[in-house]
Amino acid sequence: MLSLKNLKTMKPISFPKTFLTILILFPIIFPAIASSESHPCQNATVQLRGDLDVIMNRGGLWALMEQTEGLQDKSTAGFQADGKLARAVGRFESLCESEKKPTKQLFEDLGNLLGEARTIWNPRSSGEEIMKLINGLTKKVDSMLSTIE
Repeated sequence: MLSLKNLKTMKPISFPKTFLTILILFPIIFPAIASSESHPCQNATVQLRGDLDVIMNRGGLWALMEQTEGLQDKSTAGFQADGKLARAVGRFESLCESEKKPTKQLFEDLGNLLGEARTIWNPRSSGEEIMKLINGLTKKVDSMLSTIE
């Protein structure tokens, strides 16, 4: 039993030792909290995938070409552009999962290309202009894919 005599002989625990003990034990006891911090790359992949989904939910550039009079016979160019955009986003995601993380500049460049693809959907006056924009986008995506891979 504790008595007044025993209480006087007990030494108080110092604050630094207690604080250090808590800091050491906290990650051991709650590992999910300690490891919950994710790399910013994970948020970037969610954003890029969302931007790509906006384009693909409309049917992609292929659907735009199929709907535009005079471009139906050249719609494979839109299909190729869709595939290359999807491949670039997939490559970015796989880089995020690997040890070699992609740069912020790569994220911004890919986001700009997806934004460019979204603006191609804006009403245009001619099919020639749409075709020129899609070909330009395809060249830019090809260039980006060659640097990523």
